Amino acid sequence: MATVRANGIEIFYEVTGDGPPLTMIMGLGCSSRQWKWMVPLLARSFKVVTFDNRGVGRTEKPDMEYTTDLFADDIAVLLNSLGIDKTHIFGISVGGMIAQKFALNHSEMVDRLVLGCTMPNFFHLPPATEDSERLQETQLVPPAEAVDIMLRLFLSEKFFTESTELTAELKEVMITEKLEQGADAFLLQLGAAMSHDTLEQVKNISAPTLVITGDLDPMAPVENARFLAGQIPDSTLVVLPGVRHAFWVEKFEESSNIIKKFLTP
Repeated sequence: MATVRANGIEIFYEVTGDGPPLTMIMGLGCSSRQWKWMVPLLARSFKVVTFDNRGVGRTEKPDMEYTTDLFADDIAVLLNSLGIDKTHIFGISVGGMIAQKFALNHSEMVDRLVLGCTMPNFFHLPPATEDSERLQETQLVPPAEAVDIMLRLFLSEKFFTESTELTAELKEVMITEKLEQGADAFLLQLGAAMSHDTLEQVKNISAPTLVITGDLDPMAPVENARFLAGQIPDSTLVVLPGVRHAFWVEKFEESSNIIKKFLTP
């Protein structure tokens, strides 16, 4: 298991493939295990760096205030330790929030930027009330039951019923992550997500940017993607039809091809 001491903590990471660096940032409560479907495809063209954020997976989980600025700084130090001074950045969900901060705070390290199923904050264009209530419910039930709720938010009904093997794989990964993280570290990560706000700053992102999302996403409604693409000067919007939040699983082949094409113009 590869770890590096970065920004005061031990960070778990993996490097796969050769080519221009591509650093991938996972979301709230999720570890780099969830990149397992996309990494083999993207690593054919890129040197892919995946890692577990502070507070989740195999990375340390210090009891302190977390912010998306801090997460971005963790990544900068990790990359420096790996000898990477410039990279493509791809973040999904809360990882997309961290990616926004990285592009703003460490712009000299960013080649091209991909923002997946994300938002500038949780309050501008929020999830529907019933979906927010379902998210809150996941903190009140046992891990396996919580993951069942999340899967219905992550995956479209069609995919959930037809792709049973892949859904079962994702469920197993998510249960492992939930048990590994624990409630306290999850709340620390959630605090960072809830305090994140780049509503007025995203217009200052200078990297060429791809904004990609599913049109049925209940967690980061599609209007957020349209807002980001409208604010970031050099941006491209791709909306995947019939897809909910976890396009990195549900449409891993299609989205990998879209991202590869964007990163190699």
